[in-house]
Amino acid sequence: MATAYMDPNLNNAFLAGAKSQLSTGGSDRTMAGSVDRVLKVFHYFETNVEHSFWSSNIRYGDATDVRGIIQKILDINKVRWISCFGLRLSNSQSRDQVHWLHPDMAVSHIREKYEQARPNEEWRYELRIRYLPKGFIQQFTEDKPTLNYFYHQVKNDYMTQFGDQVEQDVALKLGCLEIRRFFKEMRGNALDKKSNYELLEKDVGLRRFFPKDLLDSVKAKTLRKLIQQTFKQVANLNDEQCILKFLEILAPLYRYDKEFFKCALGSSWVIQVELAIGPEEGISYLTDKGSTPTHLANFNQVQSIQYSAMEEKDRKGMLQLNVAGAAEPLTVTIASLTTAENLADLIDGYCRLVSMETHSFIVRVQKEGERALPSIPVKVSNNEKKLEAVRSGVRTISVSEDLSGDETDDYAEIVDEEDTYTMPSMSYGVVEARDYEIQRDRIELGRCIGEGQFGDVHQGVYNCPDKPPLPVAIKTCKNCTTDSVREKFLQEALTMRQFDHPHIVKLIGVITENPVWIIMELCTLGELRSFLQVKKYSLDLATLILFAYQLSTALAYLESKRFVHRDIAARNVLVSSVDCVMLGDFGLSRYMEDSSYYKASKGKLPIKWMAPESINFRRFTSASDVWMFGVCMWEILMYGIKPFQGVKNNDVIGRIENGERLAMPPQCPPTLYSLMTKCWSYDPSKRPRFTELKTQLSTILEEEKIQQEERLRGEMRRQVTVSWDSGGSDEAPPKPSRPGYPSPRTSEGFFSSPQHNHFQPTAHGGVGGVGGSYPPPDSWNQLRPEHTALWNPNMEERVCVSQAMMEETLMKQQQQMEEDRRWLEQEESLMKAESRNSRGSIDREDGTLQVPGGSQHIYQPVGKPEHVAPPKKPPRPGAPAHLPNLTNLPTVDSYNDGVKLQPQEISPPPTANLDRSNDKVYENVTGLVKAVIEMSNRIQPAAPEEYVPMVKDVGLALRTLLATVDETIPVLPASTHREIEMAQKLLNSDLAELISKMKLAQQYVMTSLQKDYKKQMLMAAHALAVDAKNLLDVIDQSRLKMITQLRPQ
Repeated sequence: MATAYMDPNLNNAFLAGAKSQLSTGGSDRTMAGSVDRVLKVFHYFETNVEHSFWSSNIRYGDATDVRGIIQKILDINKVRWISCFGLRLSNSQSRDQVHWLHPDMAVSHIREKYEQARPNEEWRYELRIRYLPKGFIQQFTEDKPTLNYFYHQVKNDYMTQFGDQVEQDVALKLGCLEIRRFFKEMRGNALDKKSNYELLEKDVGLRRFFPKDLLDSVKAKTLRKLIQQTFKQVANLNDEQCILKFLEILAPLYRYDKEFFKCALGSSWVIQVELAIGPEEGISYLTDKGSTPTHLANFNQVQSIQYSAMEEKDRKGMLQLNVAGAAEPLTVTIASLTTAENLADLIDGYCRLVSMETHSFIVRVQKEGERALPSIPVKVSNNEKKLEAVRSGVRTISVSEDLSGDETDDYAEIVDEEDTYTMPSMSYGVVEARDYEIQRDRIELGRCIGEGQFGDVHQGVYNCPDKPPLPVAIKTCKNCTTDSVREKFLQEALTMRQFDHPHIVKLIGVITENPVWIIMELCTLGELRSFLQVKKYSLDLATLILFAYQLSTALAYLESKRFVHRDIAARNVLVSSVDCVMLGDFGLSRYMEDSSYYKASKGKLPIKWMAPESINFRRFTSASDVWMFGVCMWEILMYGIKPFQGVKNNDVIGRIENGERLAMPPQCPPTLYSLMTKCWSYDPSKRPRFTELKTQLSTILEEEKIQQEERLRGEMRRQVTVSWDSGGSDEAPPKPSRPGYPSPRTSEGFFSSPQHNHFQPTAHGGVGGVGGSYPPPDSWNQLRPEHTALWNPNMEERVCVSQAMMEETLMKQQQQMEEDRRWLEQEESLMKAESRNSRGSIDREDGTLQVPGGSQHIYQPVGKPEHVAPPKKPPRPGAPAHLPNLTNLPTVDSYNDGVKLQPQEISPPPTANLDRSNDKVYENVTGLVKAVIEMSNRIQPAAPEEYVPMVKDVGLALRTLLATVDETIPVLPASTHREIEMAQKLLNSDLAELISKMKLAQQYVMTSLQKDYKKQMLMAAHALAVDAKNLLDVIDQSRLKMITQLRPQ
């Protein structure tokens, strides 16, 4: 159990009324290099101040739990009945917000959970006696501190809750009993003197003894006489007798020995009853006030307690008790989950009190599909902790949510309870490490390759007599002056010696004498994160997946050894070669943090890599390692980028609990990202095991290798095709040359390709001589630039070419380039226009939709539309004649998966020949298309919460259109009704598709898929507009048919 301690100076300062930095909810104080916080706890131990200020300021660490707070306060006051006490958290602004805090809950977790929702000034931590033993009055009389505490608690409840409800004579008697107890030495007739009464009235205050309603309703003179008379009746009682008499008188009016809960037996509200929990009857219920309680179970019969929220809108709570001898669990339905929690805590406390056990009887079982964190670990003795820690490698840790300094560091402060993780005994570490002892003179210590707060890592060489020199990594400890520090430092070696795996760093040996060294296998390429950042542009996807697969094999091996790593991250993975990584750092990072890490008294934890149950409940299992491995895979695919960049450590758990996960890395295969998301399941039981991850990663790796080979073969085929098209060269064809003039790319040391004979020697003597400096094709491979003469007589002829001819050539080339640029721009614009027209020309040139009206139609008017082809590129001189004509190439249709729709001959749309005045169908189709246009214009910059109003506008426009069509159908020919109804159903289907895409866009708002789903929303909206125009066409055709039928023959 974690410890807490009281600071007398803080209490004295508070009692003196001095202004302190300690607020009602507590604050942080730093002492002796450790971070401690203060919790103000109100109690009923009597002090010399007003009872409403009875409180203690308790310092606590991150690992302190509620039991530690209670224990410290009661130890100071020498209370024996510790198991009767509980800590209650109530809100001063709302009586309904009352939470009984379980003894195993961490104080830091409680404060984060409740004080972040409401200001901490509103919360009040109150120590109360809640669990009463049988015959508690008699039991408490043997323990005066407990009896006095219980009396003050009951009296406070009476004064604040029930004082105004009791009769006048009862209130007078209870008040006089308190006066008698408070002024122990006062004689029976002392209040007959005016001065004594005035002292009681003015200096002490009658409000301390009597309810406000009594003081306000009775005249001062009458009240004085009543008090004097009643006091004489109890003047002969001592303080203990006054307490017992007070409790006896109040018992019929206030059942302080029981707690009542309105509920229903069973899983549904059938008959409302009042559940009564108390020391004498155990668990019972009453159907009516004053009725005889019906007994349900004794506390020693309760085997386990479960509570949960029901699957209803009002979120009722349900409590189940497994009772020994009962055929089925006792189920109780309560108004709220908070009340169910308080009831469960009450029954659990009584069960612990009766059985004299410290472990909780509450079993937190979550429903199917419900996200719930694991239950708080059961408190066990230190020896049991050590034994369990050796078996599982689990450390019991509390995370500090109140960070100072840089809150975005990789590690945040922790405070360990007992430092029990895998620490068997005081001398075990050194003794066992001697099995791997190495003589220091065989180690050559080299340069430092890493520095930490408590130690350095050096590169070195291990000279073994019968083996060649072995490069090694040497970890040194700076401050191993005490046995405890040395044992903790050697703990990593004790852990590593258990492992033998190709992807886990191997232990070579240790030197246990000061200075202590750990000698390990050297990974020459350093840590993985730095390697990924340096080699970002040379690593392919298959290599990254290979790294993840290798790590999964190492972690599956650790899982089989029942070992929990707790710090899986790219910084703790070492690179042995370009295709081999190894898992390292098995505990030393706890002592060798980088200087930029947030400093704490005992260690740090990587919050941004940790699973939610590790952050909240300090629980580390193989399932939490799976979560961290998922984050590590994300780091690898992001080439070393840390997760949750720019997010404070305190904010990470909130984002995780809100469902936010790391986005899919670029070029990440969907199957791999799906595997990552499984690793990030909030429920630990739903995460895959490392054996499953290893198998799935192996499959993904093989698939990526096959795809990589296919891409390589496709690239080779493309290069061969380009080579054939260009005459065998993989270079782009050069600019055409003037006949009789060499290519400008041909110069000294840069020869033209032998396959491109753009320049042919001619019979003209002057020009033909230029070709003399070029070797024949058959001697091309033997010729090197160094064999070429820097000057020869033929080069003079090239210099003699007129300057005018040179300028003319350059001008022609520049004109050719400009023509090429204009041609490409025109071709690109026409291809875009063709893609837009592929679904009936629904998009205009500016990207908006056309509104049906007049001669403008959503569908392009077709007699037979002329296919507009991009202009033919001007032919180049010397270009090969076998190049295909670009107009014959197929174009891409974005709506039909690459299949080009052939235009068909249809009759002109009938809308052009109809009168549109008072045409409601036409107007509503236009309104629907306008709504789609507006949504299309607003969707890209819009926030996710704005999607619903935009889609709603489209839906309302569609509903108006369909209502208008329903009114129009009866006057149209019956033979056309079927076709109109089918068009209406299609529109409904289109709207459902739009809503579906909207939900996906909202769901993946912070991921790389958001952009794709926005595009799909636009496509669905466009399809809706097109089908609305189809409906208008169908109705127009029906109208024309009706006009034809009505026309006289």
